[in-house]
Amino acid sequence: MCGRFTLKTDPKVIASQFQVSSIAILEGRIADLTSPAKKLDQIESDPFQPNFNVAPTHQIPAIVSHNEERLLAAFAWGLIPSWAKDPAIGSRMINARSETAAEKPSFRSALVKRRCIVPADGWYEWQGSPGKKTPYYFSAPNESVLGLAGIYESWKQPDGQMLWSAAILTQEARPDFSYIHDRMPVLLTPELQDSWLNSPTNPLQDVLGSAPEVALQAWEVSSAVGNVKNNNAELMTNQTLF
Repeated sequence: MCGRFTLKTDPKVIASQFQVSSIAILEGRIADLTSPAKKLDQIESDPFQPNFNVAPTHQIPAIVSHNEERLLAAFAWGLIPSWAKDPAIGSRMINARSETAAEKPSFRSALVKRRCIVPADGWYEWQGSPGKKTPYYFSAPNESVLGLAGIYESWKQPDGQMLWSAAILTQEARPDFSYIHDRMPVLLTPELQDSWLNSPTNPLQDVLGSAPEVALQAWEVSSAVGNVKNNNAELMTNQTLF
């Protein structure tokens, strides 16, 4: 699974790496898809701050295809189906298994019609059994931002406003990292990003089937990451160096 991740890279660097043309902005901060989109050269301040411990229900930036351009907007992490009676269901839907998402009522519509890319500098996974779990941090060796395959949805709130939410697709962990955890996010190489965003009728496995493996590294980190109140760069420190 993917239950925590980091996003510390400058927003404009992210926009450049993922060929983002505009960012949804409200009062100087990244906002949802109902907010006005501004071109990058029109944005004076950073639309979001570094987060070293992104947790479920947090607002997360994600890239969508909008008016034939890539747009960066904010989503609540935890997908809320449009038919849900209670938005609290989103806290249990932060991930969607890629093998079965097309069959699940909660995810199948979004998988076909509403795909996104969630940028992340890395993510955390826990190894072991309850009470004896050890956190590890995964990232790219060259420190480039990873593109996590995601899906998104909108839910109409009682006041008529739309609540936008997203989930991250997961797959079976690669053999070289399965000793840590049996699941991992679906990672999109640059070559696959357009296909993922702009070919919604393509089955998931057809889009990802020929994907080359993204280079990864992982190391043990402090158990402090388990507390969402902790949010600093020290959470990613390699504990095996001490």
